[in-house]
Amino acid sequence: MTTAVPTSRPSWASPMNDTAATIGSALHGTAAKAAADVALTITESLGVPHLIARILVARGVTTPDEAGVFLKPRLDDLSDPFLLPDMDKGVARLIEAVSKSEKICIWGDYDADGVSCLALMFNFLKHLGVSAAVHIPTREEGYGLHIEKIEELAKDGVCLLVSLDCGSSNAEEIDHARRLGMDTIVIDHHEIGSEVPRAVAVINPKRKDSLFPTRDLAACGVTFFFLLGLRRTMHAKGLIPGHINLKKELDLVTIGTVGDMVPLTGDNRILVRHGMEVMNQRPRAWLRSMLGSRVISKGLVNEFALGFIIIPRINATGRVARPHKSFDFLVATDDQAALALLAELQKANTVRQQREKKIHDEIVSSIGTDGLSGRKTIVVFNEKWHAGVLGIVAQKLTERFGKPAIVITKVKDIWKGSGRGGDGMDLFEAICSLSPLLLKYGGHKYACGISLNEENLPAFAEAFEKAVEGTITGRKRPVHVDTAAGFDELTSEVMDYLEELGPFGIGNPRPNLLFDAAGINAAGNGRTRITDGSNRTWYGFYAAKSPFQKSDGARIIASPVVRMDFGERFIHLNIKEMVTE
Repeated sequence: MTTAVPTSRPSWASPMNDTAATIGSALHGTAAKAAADVALTITESLGVPHLIARILVARGVTTPDEAGVFLKPRLDDLSDPFLLPDMDKGVARLIEAVSKSEKICIWGDYDADGVSCLALMFNFLKHLGVSAAVHIPTREEGYGLHIEKIEELAKDGVCLLVSLDCGSSNAEEIDHARRLGMDTIVIDHHEIGSEVPRAVAVINPKRKDSLFPTRDLAACGVTFFFLLGLRRTMHAKGLIPGHINLKKELDLVTIGTVGDMVPLTGDNRILVRHGMEVMNQRPRAWLRSMLGSRVISKGLVNEFALGFIIIPRINATGRVARPHKSFDFLVATDDQAALALLAELQKANTVRQQREKKIHDEIVSSIGTDGLSGRKTIVVFNEKWHAGVLGIVAQKLTERFGKPAIVITKVKDIWKGSGRGGDGMDLFEAICSLSPLLLKYGGHKYACGISLNEENLPAFAEAFEKAVEGTITGRKRPVHVDTAAGFDELTSEVMDYLEELGPFGIGNPRPNLLFDAAGINAAGNGRTRITDGSNRTWYGFYAAKSPFQKSDGARIIASPVVRMDFGERFIHLNIKEMVTE
């Protein structure tokens, strides 16, 4: 394939070349020598390009065996579910409930992670012939377990409550359920306070006594491992008629895992990798409705489709409508029913976008005038804001300003808010330190939910500012570089291998490479022309904060991706940084 760029090609495309060469590591010293030796061993053992081996080493891979697992992760590589605390107790109690035909209620959360947990558990119990009651509180009711509903379930004869994506901070409610004769199994991933609820089982990888290797599972991941343990035990006891295929449920695990923005490393990466394969090879009714109606326009489920198309629609009903609609959508088995439910999700997503934009724009316009621009945190409140979109607004504020943000509104007589953390801080830890000002709180390192009285709003804003002082430095976010690379290393083979490093997301971002460019020219609207040492032209995009015109030589940090143009594959360089020193 030629390395020349035809003049008919758009200015963002750069044709792929098939020549390959390597360059020396930019590191120095003993550590660099050791890393180079490991990379060479991986290349020789597995036959992978040296650039790929260097990237693997930069991501903590130390042996060819580890490299092989990273490139081709298997479901057999998943951790043992019985390393999770109380797994044996939870499995035994659910088996008892099924064998005695006890009435079971599964209680979840209204976001994508919570709804996918419910769908997972519902589908498994359905295979066992159990029709469980399903409860998803609305945002107006609030996150977690509620005594009033627990009392209603007890009157309806529920003997076992399975709390999914919630329950870790509901010790009082679980005690109340026990007094009413109802056992509780908590399957959750949120941080646990000083008191572990006195449930039959609290299955949570964030417990201090947990031996599970992946601490940052999403709740749907914890639920999946619970079902693995349950299936294993029931098979051993001869209690399952036939085979229950849990692999086909990985589409649901993927929705919750990506939706909750947990690191895509360890068990999470294996689950999502295989979940995306399941989606693309054997889509179920909910996904067929999206593909058939061209909601997913390219007919391919990738990280973009998940993060920007699928998950926002699953989340939308919990934000502005009834979350049961998303649950019904995910468990639908009939294509026409799925299409009808998709229409409702689409409508809810449009409403969500409108409300979110209105609140976001209002906050952004007020930041300069309300004295917030000089602060390390953003805490804003308005009783007219819709509670369902606070979390996503907080996320966008954090991304835009690089500061932790908490957005609060009034729900009945209580002020409730959602927060998102910034770089280098544990949001849940900061919120815990402010508990005297709060009625309720929960969450994890990256996100939180709070409730407080109106008179504590100003004090909370000031206390939160002090709590993160020194944690968030206000420095420019550094751009991570996996390794230095030569332009000649960007071959078709390498680009194929780069995709094998996915799925990409938090904890496993697309590789950033450091290149020495002979020249760089701005082509307008972020489009950029790069000339390498062999006088070949490459094209990319650089969203520079300040305009640049031309450079006769520079080092660039860029993430190479493949674009299609007129049926041909071209390399496009997403430039993250110009290195001037």
